[in-house]
Amino acid sequence: GEVWKYKVQKEIPIDLRLSKTDAARRPQRTDNAHLITFEQVRTCTGERVLEESGKSLTGITISENGKMLGEELYQISPEGILSWGWIPVHVKDEDVELLPEGVPIATPGMQPGETWECLGTDEDSPFLFRVIERGNVTVPAGTFHAARIQITSEKISPHPVTGEDHVTYLKRTVWFAEAVGVIKEEIVYYGEQGVRVKQRSELVHWITTPDTPDPEATMVNTGRDLFSDPEQPGRGE
Repeated sequence: GEVWKYKVQKEIPIDLRLSKTDAARRPQRTDNAHLITFEQVRTCTGERVLEESGKSLTGITISENGKMLGEELYQISPEGILSWGWIPVHVKDEDVELLPEGVPIATPGMQPGETWECLGTDEDSPFLFRVIERGNVTVPAGTFHAARIQITSEKISPHPVTGEDHVTYLKRTVWFAEAVGVIKEEIVYYGEQGVRVKQRSELVHWITTPDTPDPEATMVNTGRDLFSDPEQPGRGE
């Protein structure tokens, strides 16, 4: 029942062709790019057991502008959060293919400079995780203490036009607040010719349940009083 609502802005270079989904979102056009703004909603559906694997995982559905896209599956424990993959909306439970191993997304004690590498669906394209910093981050939903985690990978695949191998890169930055989740995210896809897609999302509203913390209790008090920490100034980066 826990719900996270995000405002998402997507920027696509003007010379690239828009997908049907992006074109239907009525993008604004600038001299250099198509700007697309939409709402993304993530909803926790609780624990579910996949009979094929026997794993009990937490499901979080994702919808964009009211259209359901699918569900992400996570294993949540005191040791951290593992991602086990993504289920598109049209895939039945018996056809679900989980990742070979859970991918660590975050751990409670992670510190700046910490790194780890994990495989996704493509064994030739590992993901490198790096904790960049910890600090106060302000989004429309409030100010939270969060860890900034950068995720990078590169992939070699045939060019859709020439058929020649070309490299595409992903740089994803996630601001993760304990007891809250992702409060901010930036994604950049780029290739040998430059940036192809930029996407930025910020938490606008967080709806909790009786079993989750009060949103006010997890927010950072940025007012300067006797109990404020001078080493942790508020910032929006």
